[in-house]
Amino acid sequence: MSSTDLDGLESGAARSGSGSRCRRMDACLAGSVLALFALTAAGFALALLFALALRTEVDSIKKRRVSDGPVLGLQRAETGSDYKAQSFAYLRATNSEVKPGVMLWESISYGNGQTVGSGYTYNSNHGTLAVEREGSYFLYTQLNMSCVHQCNSGSLTLTFVNQDNEQLSCTVKLPAKHWDPVVRKCWTVIPHLEKKSRLLARISLDTDLKNWQLDLNSSGFGMFLVDGVEKE
Repeated sequence: MSSTDLDGLESGAARSGSGSRCRRMDACLAGSVLALFALTAAGFALALLFALALRTEVDSIKKRRVSDGPVLGLQRAETGSDYKAQSFAYLRATNSEVKPGVMLWESISYGNGQTVGSGYTYNSNHGTLAVEREGSYFLYTQLNMSCVHQCNSGSLTLTFVNQDNEQLSCTVKLPAKHWDPVVRKCWTVIPHLEKKSRLLARISLDTDLKNWQLDLNSSGFGMFLVDGVEKE
């Protein structure tokens, strides 16, 4: 066998080994991308389910009359009623005027109850919601804006903070002379909050939004405990 033949065999073997390595690398890369996509999709689906569950609870409060009795499972002999009573909170905006500063909220009354569970404490003077249990929380907000008279364009940002650590930022972009309501929904999962942690919401504007107003019946925020154990 000539040296040329040997060179050809060695070159072919090298190409075969290189191609095999490339195929293995491609397979590993494809597997990693698919795994990452699956994890991302699963996380999004979980968060979406949380958002839908929270929205369902909020809508049930708005549609139910006081005479219908307690909502959110409070004071009801249903499975999970104690969990809901402790773990869920919803507050709505108290002022339709759009101006920068700390946002103030209020709970919704129904029967003998309120839409702030026993796992939370709301300070109406400072606009802070404190959690009574350590754990991870799902936080959701909706802002419904309406133009009442020849409005200019601009944007409003609602930011939720815990000890100056931003937890959720929600920006509403408002077009000029727009007569239909502008609705913006935002959510996040807060991985960990210590017991007695306080959430505060601040509004910031990029321009004067004098003729824009918040719809008080459909502007608010809610949260519930995702993972945590109440310590006796």
